[in-house]
Amino acid sequence: MAMKRGSYRTGRERVERILDASHELFISTGYRATSLRDIAAASGISHPALLRHFASKGEILTALVARLEREHGEWLATAAADGGRPFSAAELARHNDATPGWIPLFTALLGEATSPEHPGHELMRRHLRAGTRLGVRQFGTRGGDERSVKLAVQRLGAAWDGLQILSLYFPGRIDIPGQLAAYEDDLRTNGLPPAPTAPTPEPARAVEADARSERPPRARAVEAAARLYARHGYHGTTMQAVAEEAALTKAALVHVAPTKRALLDLVVAELFTPAPNETDPGSRLQALLDRPRWQAAAEVVLMCEATVPSHPAHRHMARRLEYSLSSTARQLVASERLSEEEADTMAQWAVAVALGGLIAWLYEPDDVDLRTLIEGALPAGPRTGLASGAPTN
Repeated sequence: MAMKRGSYRTGRERVERILDASHELFISTGYRATSLRDIAAASGISHPALLRHFASKGEILTALVARLEREHGEWLATAAADGGRPFSAAELARHNDATPGWIPLFTALLGEATSPEHPGHELMRRHLRAGTRLGVRQFGTRGGDERSVKLAVQRLGAAWDGLQILSLYFPGRIDIPGQLAAYEDDLRTNGLPPAPTAPTPEPARAVEADARSERPPRARAVEAAARLYARHGYHGTTMQAVAEEAALTKAALVHVAPTKRALLDLVVAELFTPAPNETDPGSRLQALLDRPRWQAAAEVVLMCEATVPSHPAHRHMARRLEYSLSSTARQLVASERLSEEEADTMAQWAVAVALGGLIAWLYEPDDVDLRTLIEGALPAGPRTGLASGAPTN
């Protein structure tokens, strides 16, 4: 019996060591870029020894997220029992910020797991739903109809997720607790903004052309790569898989882009670079809503995957976000007569809601009215000129 207890204790210690190493690697290099052999080496054990505890990387991810969720649940239970204080998003954000690795890991998984094929998809979906339920219980005490409460909670959640992404690209610049506290204070002072009487109707859309239709090889390769990025991320996509998705020979694909990195650069340049007419928040958000779902999903996955500075798309995504922040701030200074500091803070909020709202829509397309969610984040409201509808399927 003593040997069994010792063996169990050693096994549990090894599992925790594996999870600790996985946590660090998933943050530093990304989930998809990390191999089981990498984890074994970082854990100080052999690859076969690791497989005795976890049969796949997906099992490690599941166990790691479950551990983090358990720690989160314990903190929330303690906070709730402390004199019956109401839930505070700002307080929880400060706790997250003080938990080593929480924001980078959560953000990476949030984007990567938008694909239903990702092993963490259902875990993250449940996490988002639990957060919405918690928020509805708290915000429901402040009056307002059911739809207005839900919209306020969804906007809070979208901003929170978006602000976390921004904080990884711009360390030290984004005050997540401060932004959330300001939003909560506004709701306490002014009440919940009323939701539209009915969700925004989605217009009829044309059926998308198949990626393997008779189009130029370059266009087929770019779309095929983006579709695969949306499902498997950059690191999980091979040149052979892109060639097959695009119905091209490997030689034809190499003629378009000689390397995997060159293909990524081509996708980024053609699909994720602002168009010349995207000069104000309204036109950019309209472009966001008009894109097909696979394109929106690919950018979300790459943006969350590329929070790691070593990712080949990191610099581009940072420039993309900086452009959105600075141009939105300039527009707010001109139209709302705000100071540069006020405009920068409001621009962070608006961009965060747009980014987080898009992620929420990818997880719950039937439950998130993306246009209303984003439009209400801007002080100009209807003047943003957003088109109706969400990205097409």
